[in-house]
Amino acid sequence: MSRNWLLAGLASALIAAAIVVVAIDADEATLDPGPTGPTPTPEERAARMMRTFVSRVVEQELRPRVAELNGTQVIDGSGGTATVQRTVEGERIELRIAFDGYVLRLDPEVTVENEIQADGTVYYTLGGDDAGLRVRGTDVHIGVFDAEGRDPGGDAAGSFTFDLRGDDIATLAGDAVRNGDEELEIRPATPAA
Repeated sequence: MSRNWLLAGLASALIAAAIVVVAIDADEATLDPGPTGPTPTPEERAARMMRTFVSRVVEQELRPRVAELNGTQVIDGSGGTATVQRTVEGERIELRIAFDGYVLRLDPEVTVENEIQADGTVYYTLGGDDAGLRVRGTDVHIGVFDAEGRDPGGDAAGSFTFDLRGDDIATLAGDAVRNGDEELEIRPATPAA
């Protein structure tokens, strides 16, 4: 057997080995299952979004800024505005919040961050005849967006009509309609185990 035949055989063996390695790598890439865990239902995603919206936008951002307000105030977000009218009747506090393209950045230290966006009018009532907390709105566009793509399935948005009640934000429950036709049942948050 000549030396040329040996070199040709060696080259063929190397090419065949390279093809097998590439084929194995391609198969392993397609079998990668991605993130594990159950996919949240539309109700769970909407409930989480509503709780985030009420907690971060209304409770932490707007309510403290109008704590002593008797009348109406316009508050700027990182995009758009929220016009808040505060009414107090005995033990009952009601905020009528008209969102106009309002955006709240959840992490202002990061250039591109998660955002909550809202457009429409929300009524937030604490105490009084309703006791506890009541949040309601008609055709309010709300979205929670992960602009950094850390949780690709986590974005949730839509135009919601809702009437939610509870002792606090975690126990808010009730009915919501998303985009005019998707009926959702909002349940209280499940306590962490």
